Formats: sequence, structure tokens, C-alpha cells
Amino acid sequence: MTEYTYFGNRGTLTIDGETVAVIKGIEATASYDVEELYGMDSIIRADVAKHTLSVEISISAAKFDPTLTEGLGNIFGLTMAGDESGATASTFTDTNEVAVFDVVFTARGTGAAYDTQITVTDVYFEGLPFPRPENGFTVFELSGKGSNWTVTQLTV
Repeated sequence: MTEYTYFGNRGTLTIDGETVAVIKGIEATASYDVEELYGMDSIIRADVAKHTLSVEISISAAKFDPTLTEGLGNIFGLTMAGDESGATASTFTDTNEVAVFDVVFTARGTGAAYDTQITVTDVYFEGLPFPRPENGFTVFELSGKGSNWTVTQLTV
């Protein structure tokens, strides 16, 4: 088996098909709860099962498109509308519906033979920060949760 290295600065990020221009960092963590079954007549575990899968994702991004229909602005507009069908809002809509997104991160391996692509589905973002640091660039720190992920090895 051939091993490849992955350097954090080589990759792309798209959210519902919209490319985020400058990624400063991304992390996805799949976690679930595990239940163990023990019987009264043995100290040895009899069975194990997992449940409640959650995929947590955090994204740091800069150099964004502020319009509510493109790029990072699209995430804000759809989240405020509570709708993933394309209707955006400039303020929060009085609804309890949640907009969900597909987040695709592609990491390029050395040797230029393979890319590893992680697709996190049905991601909702837990907040919409708009930082304004003094003497610094605006970098968004978005965090959310998805329902599942798919890891794909792509031949380049």
C-alpha cells in the first residue's frame, strides 16, 4: 500500500456547490454513543452497539462574497430564512424550520495521485458570527452538525 501525506493548505471547500474563496481551516468529526451489554452472570461484555451519530464540523473562512445569494453570504441568507430551497432573507424569518447544507471538503494528497473527499450531509449551522477584529481580516468561524458523511478516494 502506498501512503500519501496531506498538507492542510492543499484543498477546496464547497457548501451546496458554492466555493468558499479562502479557507483558513476545516475539521469534521464523526462521533456516536456506544452502549455495552453485560449480563449478571459474567464480567465479560456480551455485545456492543452504537447509536446517535453526529458529524460536527467547524470551518474558518475569509475573503467572502457578502451577497445573500453567493458563497458565504448564501449560508447567512438561507439560514436566516430557514429554507434550503433557495429563498434568502436579510433578517430572520419567523419560522422554526432549519436550512441544511452539504459541505464538501477535498484534500489533495502528495504525489498528485489521489484526492480524499469528505462530504458532510444535512449540516445546520449553530450560529452566524460576523467578527470585526481591529487591524485584522474578518475570518468567519462557522460550526454546525451534519447527519452523516461520505469519504471518497478520488483518482486525479
